[in-house]
Amino acid sequence: GSSHGRSRIFRLSYPDEMYVRMAQEALESWRALERDSGEELMVTTGGLDLGPRIEENASALAACSADFDMVDPAEAWSQFPLSLPEGSTALFQPDSGIVNADATVSACARLAARAGATVIEEAGVLHLEPEGDRVHVQTEGSEVIASVVVVTAGAWAKTLLEQVGVHLPVRPTRETIAYFDLDGPLTPTLVEWGDPSIYSLPSPGQGIKAGQHIAGPLTDPDEVGQVNQESVETISRWVTERYPTAAPRPHHAETCIYTNTEDEHFILERHGQIVVGSPCSGHGFKFAPLIGERLAALALD
Repeated sequence: GSSHGRSRIFRLSYPDEMYVRMAQEALESWRALERDSGEELMVTTGGLDLGPRIEENASALAACSADFDMVDPAEAWSQFPLSLPEGSTALFQPDSGIVNADATVSACARLAARAGATVIEEAGVLHLEPEGDRVHVQTEGSEVIASVVVVTAGAWAKTLLEQVGVHLPVRPTRETIAYFDLDGPLTPTLVEWGDPSIYSLPSPGQGIKAGQHIAGPLTDPDEVGQVNQESVETISRWVTERYPTAAPRPHHAETCIYTNTEDEHFILERHGQIVVGSPCSGHGFKFAPLIGERLAALALD
């Protein structure tokens, strides 16, 4: 799936002001979620962007009054240390960091139960069927009847929504990520924009996690994922260039699923009694508490 693991990137840096403002709102929502749950879910590390689009990101950040600095390779090496290409400039945004995905999912489930929700775990949803002013949700072990159903099923959402006549234009891909030992304090997140882009982030207890953005093949989410060794080699070469003090080979590699739209924008909309939530394309988790608020507003509208 797309919501497991110890770390996800949180960043304010986008070339689109809309996403910068959403990230600023999401940051407030993350801090509220931490207060409500009594857990630290986000660690601020700062974040670096490298590549051809950083001027656009800088313009969008400036328009939203977000802090950032431009750093050269010497500054990056002395502060972090990261090895940037000679003659390059990177954008540093201090509010970026990492989110613990596993802990977040658990915290949200506990808070929902505390608020009176019934949390049903390990029960796949098989069928949706609107009937009058209700929707019947058939799971592997029971049936739930509700006035409104919010579908946030990731790569499985398209099949579920087709049952109720809603077309979700998404393409699931199987992405490979790898983990490398790296001693020392947590480093900033790093996104090097290109085709495809490649990224890294600290993963507490695991060193650094790195992968390519939307570089994997189309996949059936029900199939067991296979690590792409060619991707592992590409990622390893990049990590060696950017992190000279990291282990040159990963100690672990695995796959995850991206659920991609054509333009990488999110789909949040209501169709009758069905609310569709697809904050996707590999950059949705950072907005999780904010997206939850917006989907709840759609459900209650």
